[in-house]
Amino acid sequence: MKRLVLLLLSFSSFAQAVPEQVLHPNEVRFVTANAEFTLLHEMGHLLISELQLPVLGREEDAADQLGFMGLFLLHGRHRDANFYAKLLDVADYWRLEWQRQRPDAPEIHEWDSHALDAQRFFNLACLAYGSDPRQLEWVIQMTGLPDERAFYCPEEYQQAEYAVNWIRQHFARSPDQPILHHLRVDYQPPPQHLPGASELLEKVRASGELEAIAARTSSTFALPRDLKLIVAACGEADAWYNRISGELTLCYERILYFRELARELPRLRQPFLQDSRSK
Repeated sequence: MKRLVLLLLSFSSFAQAVPEQVLHPNEVRFVTANAEFTLLHEMGHLLISELQLPVLGREEDAADQLGFMGLFLLHGRHRDANFYAKLLDVADYWRLEWQRQRPDAPEIHEWDSHALDAQRFFNLACLAYGSDPRQLEWVIQMTGLPDERAFYCPEEYQQAEYAVNWIRQHFARSPDQPILHHLRVDYQPPPQHLPGASELLEKVRASGELEAIAARTSSTFALPRDLKLIVAACGEADAWYNRISGELTLCYERILYFRELARELPRLRQPFLQDSRSK
């Protein structure tokens, strides 16, 4: 098996769906990177549940690692400056969530199964830097990752890479094993109040990308039952995997939220860029 899972959805067209809100290429990249990571994170939950993968620690942390490592599998050996920038985009989503001031921000509970936004930011920044410390020393500068943590990041990345390779070795469907169950795609119509969502739906359906994702998942793993990948309007910016129903849901609102956050990237990164120029 060459890849744990193939997840590539062309969300850049959705980012540009509203003419008066055309995004900068860096912002389109941010939307695309975080859409990919969201799908990979939820697919991590799907694989953990359906294949009964062993998990030590919190499942949300494991899904974050599976999702982030999935970006490397998704892009294969095509690791250029744009790819490494996407890794920072994914980490910076959590920095924006952590530092963003908004009156409707949900209350953060220390007992929640998810790590705090600040922790997720530093965890992902660490994995990004640890993946190639010789080329990515600038990640330390751009994220403020402390030296005390950065020193161990190559080891953290190697641990995650080993775990993913172990999954690939032990849970791949054998070539002679019939495909008994499938992951199928279900598109639900978006409401009219979501600008650009109808255009997104048409482009995604025409591209066949989600069907390709579902087919690759079904052929790569011996799924224990039929599953669904649903694109739907949810009333909130969310995505989840329901292990009871076997449904992975990606909300239109989630992508719109990425577009909203992308507008704040210049403000977030300007202090780090100025500090870098002054040295």
